[in-house]
Amino acid sequence: MKRPSMIANFAVTYRCDSRCRNCNIWRTPDPGRGEPTLGEIEGLFEKNMRFLSGVRSIQITGGEPFLRGDLPGVTAAIHSSLPRCSFWIPTNGLRPDLVGEMTEEILEGLDGWGLGVSVSLDGVGETHEAMRGVKGSYSLALATLESLSRLRGDYAALKVSVGMTVSADNSGEIARVLEIAKRYSVDFSLRPVNFSDIYYRNLPASSQLRATGLVDALRLVARSRVAERGLLRSLPTLRYLQGILDYLRRPGVRVQACSAGEDSMFLDPHGDVYPCIVVGDRLGNVRESMLEEIWSSTEAREARTKIKEGQCPGCWVECESYRDILRDRLGLVGTALRALADPRSLGVG
Repeated sequence: MKRPSMIANFAVTYRCDSRCRNCNIWRTPDPGRGEPTLGEIEGLFEKNMRFLSGVRSIQITGGEPFLRGDLPGVTAAIHSSLPRCSFWIPTNGLRPDLVGEMTEEILEGLDGWGLGVSVSLDGVGETHEAMRGVKGSYSLALATLESLSRLRGDYAALKVSVGMTVSADNSGEIARVLEIAKRYSVDFSLRPVNFSDIYYRNLPASSQLRATGLVDALRLVARSRVAERGLLRSLPTLRYLQGILDYLRRPGVRVQACSAGEDSMFLDPHGDVYPCIVVGDRLGNVRESMLEEIWSSTEAREARTKIKEGQCPGCWVECESYRDILRDRLGLVGTALRALADPRSLGVG
């Protein structure tokens, strides 16, 4: 039995102070109810340490993870059991001072090990605020970027990114958000609106995003990445950008093989384990069973078979897609050949 190499999403809370148009996590009734205590998290990773020894990456998410005042304790507790694991934490950026202070505290507890923080930016000015449902959220997000950017001077282990969720309502602002990322000298990532009953709790009808209007914007992102990193190091990004178009053109069809439920998992605030944030097949609960037992269960085997046969709802998000893009060497060769054949489009289209 293969053990996981990452926890693609560990939602430590469903509390959220955004009111996002494309996500309904913030509508969760009593969102803090049942979320794990710091002691529970520490115990979870201690008792499952052997099984999780191969995990090298955990995305700690929510809700808004920085609403947990003990977030530095959470990362420190996990780090003590998995000292070779790096972390990624997305934030809505509504609390610049808090995010800056807690990020520094987290870094101090990681002994120089890797940490990435992604600030969500879904447009410029009023567009971002309409998408996020909070007045003043745009200036607060920029202040958070400023705070995190300053920290990088003291902590080489810190990576900062701007993350954009693209829908029909903000797709015209990709280029402008990319420019903001460049202004702060941080990375830029984007993903189309994804749908999930167990996580985002949204419905496909909430977006009419189409691939047609995105081609030029995604090619711009592709050219920017190649100019910054060179073609070879940009191949996974080029494949990912093409995957956005494939996802929108063929909803529910996964064009890239997926190893969710085999290489990675989603752990929700109530201890339930799922293959990912999209597949709603509950594998077990860590408050009731050891992770190794859950991972080898009939439910887990059936979910893995389902995913391998392409019977899942389909998604296209970085936390799941990049892992399989990187191991698909033949696919990356094809991406390189297409990029070389058409340098203007770089094979995106």
